[in-house]
Amino acid sequence: MNRFLMVLTVCLLLPGCASLVSNSAWPVFIDNTSGPADFVIKNKNDVEISRGQTPAIIILESGAGYFRRADYTVHFSKRGYRDQGYRLSAFINGWYYGNFSNILGFLIDPATGAMWRLTQQLIVSMPVLPPSPPLNMPIEDQPEQSPVKTYHLTPRL
Repeated sequence: MNRFLMVLTVCLLLPGCASLVSNSAWPVFIDNTSGPADFVIKNKNDVEISRGQTPAIIILESGAGYFRRADYTVHFSKRGYRDQGYRLSAFINGWYYGNFSNILGFLIDPATGAMWRLTQQLIVSMPVLPPSPPLNMPIEDQPEQSPVKTYHLTPRL
């Protein structure tokens, strides 16, 4: 019984579970299955946060203001591959629910950003671009394109 009271007292006095046992910035492993690729990370205001080459580990903030999660776009590019863009959004940190007995924690965790969490890895697969025809290909060797069909609509009276 003494142990129960001690745990209950500690839970009631803690300012916020997620702020104490979790983070407000998270390492995110970024990679590409087809080898090294360039990447650019921008926040939701289109401000560049980081750039580099895969594989990399980037530390990103999970909060973007009071009760606001962070949202990022990660743009990948590699010669010979189709560019890819991905959205990386924070989600509710499970430790935030540890505040069920502490109203103060429900207010502090959003302020510190510990209310939110980011996924720990983003691994993408970039499709290969089809080869482009040579620029000096004679016109008769180029693939035939279907003619454009024109339709004339007349109103019915």
